[in-house]
Amino acid sequence: MNEAVQKERSLISKEIFGKVITALGKEKENIVVCDTDLMRCFGTKAFSEQFPSRHINFGIAEQNCMAAAAGLALSGKNVFASSFANFASKRACDQVSIAVAYNRANVKVCGLYAGLTAEKNGGTHIGVEDVALMRSIPDLCVIEPADTYELEAVTRFLAEYEGPVYFRQPKMYIRSVYEEVPDFELGKGVTLRGGSDAAVIACGITAGIAVDAAQLLQKEGIDVRVINMPTIKPLDEEIIREAAVQTGHIVTCENHSVIGGLGSAAAEVLAGMKEKAVLHRIGIRDTFGVTASLDYQLKKNGLTAENIAAEIKGMLAD
Repeated sequence: MNEAVQKERSLISKEIFGKVITALGKEKENIVVCDTDLMRCFGTKAFSEQFPSRHINFGIAEQNCMAAAAGLALSGKNVFASSFANFASKRACDQVSIAVAYNRANVKVCGLYAGLTAEKNGGTHIGVEDVALMRSIPDLCVIEPADTYELEAVTRFLAEYEGPVYFRQPKMYIRSVYEEVPDFELGKGVTLRGGSDAAVIACGITAGIAVDAAQLLQKEGIDVRVINMPTIKPLDEEIIREAAVQTGHIVTCENHSVIGGLGSAAAEVLAGMKEKAVLHRIGIRDTFGVTASLDYQLKKNGLTAENIAAEIKGMLAD
């Protein structure tokens, strides 16, 4: 990637989301933002100032926020409702399931500071089960962009999309994956680089880590495909099957528990295939997050380019 582009583009989610949602608010009068006292985390301060009648701060009342968001949506609004990913998925799970998804209400449930990026907010705020919970809810899409370019693409898509979505956003990204805002298509994975020896399927902040791992292995003559899976539900099953048949070795990588997330979704696809492929899942191993920096937690959970590369080499050696 061009270094100048990398430095110019912010890696902080709220800085990009805030600008985009405010710009969209000028174009689309049906957009409403519901906050839970997290304007600084969501980047929606400017939206609240420009469109005070279309911004509601519910305070620390996540259940009320999601239930009211469903009501606003059923009255014709396109609602972006936020909380920390941990609280949007667990504390407000019933409201997201019944008020939002059951009614197919046009609510974009935005889970902020997703996974380990909650960092020093501590284990109570680090949500490692949210994808597992949200993808189990009928009629609810689950989307997690790979960088701020894709986050912008997804935000613009959701301003047009009609229906309930869980929009997973980290506090920050480690690196950019794209050099410009890509086209986003719901339910489609994106091959970031080709390869025939193995395939890494990643989402969110781990997509960039997966690219770095493939580059490390390329120096050793190992050809690794990298697939970005921004839509975890509906899942692009075809791209997984194709990678399994063509490489025989699949690694999933996610900023989430290995139970119920992207790795489990991929396993469900592979289990239904006649052709057999080896699957290794890299993520948080049945444990809570800790109060520590993102860098420390990524290393602790093996979410590094070096560990992914080592995992792939081990698979190929077996």
